[in-house]
Amino acid sequence: MPTSQTWSSKSHIDATVLDRVLLTHIYQSHISMPTY
Repeated sequence: MPTSQTWSSKSHIDATVLDRVLLTHIYQSHISMPTY
């Protein structure tokens, strides 16, 4: 079982990666969307 510190560190890393993936997905979706 991971320690509280390890869990917090992993959660922080996962959150950073998730935000990066989400921003990339939104950016790509916006670029691929046709402009009216």
